[in-house]
Amino acid sequence: MAKLKCPSCKSTNVQLIGTDVNIKKTKSSSSLNLNPLKPFTVFNHKEKKIKKKSKGKVAAAVLSGGTSLMFGGTKDNKSREYHCIECGKVFRGK
Repeated sequence: MAKLKCPSCKSTNVQLIGTDVNIKKTKSSSSLNLNPLKPFTVFNHKEKKIKKKSKGKVAAAVLSGGTSLMFGGTKDNKSREYHCIECGKVFRGK
């Protein structure tokens, strides 16, 4: 198994900072509760996280006429951010 390395100093002493790096924004919606089994709840609240689109995947879809969308989609999978303990660099990884 390959260990994660810092791209600048090649150290394996890295720490996970966050896992929601590729979240573009969150949408929240509220609706009136019409469920008779929950009489004390007036509103229903929902949140939806919208992820960023990968620019490389969108460009490949344009060049291939949309056939690459069947295999990869357009969502960016780089969703983790790391901090190197040795040099202090913050970078993204898989």
